[in-house]
Amino acid sequence: MARLTPEQLEQKIHAVLREQPPRRAPMSLESRVLGEIARRQALPWWHKSYAYWPQPMRLTFLVIACGLAAAAVLGSMHLAGLFSAAAITSFFEPITSAVATLRAAGSSLGELVRPLVPTISTQWLYVALAVIGASYALLVGVGATAYRFLWHPQR
Repeated sequence: MARLTPEQLEQKIHAVLREQPPRRAPMSLESRVLGEIARRQALPWWHKSYAYWPQPMRLTFLVIACGLAAAAVLGSMHLAGLFSAAAITSFFEPITSAVATLRAAGSSLGELVRPLVPTISTQWLYVALAVIGASYALLVGVGATAYRFLWHPQR
C-alpha cells in the first residue's frame, strides 16, 4: 500500500465515517434530558452557579468576601505582631482622604456642570453617544486585528 499524505488520509477517514449509519439515541434519552432541564430550572438561585445569581446578590457576595478576606489578613498580621491597630488606621488614612478629596471634586464638578445641562441639545448628546460607541467599536477592531497579526499563529 502506498504511503498517504495527511490530507489523503483525512479524506479517506472522512469518507469511511460518512458511510457509517447514524446511531440511534436510546428511547428514554429525550425524557431524561427534559427532566434534568426542568430539575435545574426549578433550583433556587443560591443552589445554582455564581453566574446565575442575581446581580445585587453577586455584588453583595463580592463585597462581603473581600471584606472578610481583608479582615482575615489584617487580623492575622495583627496577631502575629507585625503591626498595631494604629498602624492599620494610618495605613488606610491616605485612602480615606483620597476618597474624601474625590467626593469633594465630584461635588464641585457637578455644581459647575449643573447649570449647563439644561442648555445642551439632545441632538448633541446623541452625537456624543454615537462617537463614544464608534470609538469603542474601533478599539475592539484594532485590538482584534493586532491580536490576529501579532499573537495568533499564522497558518
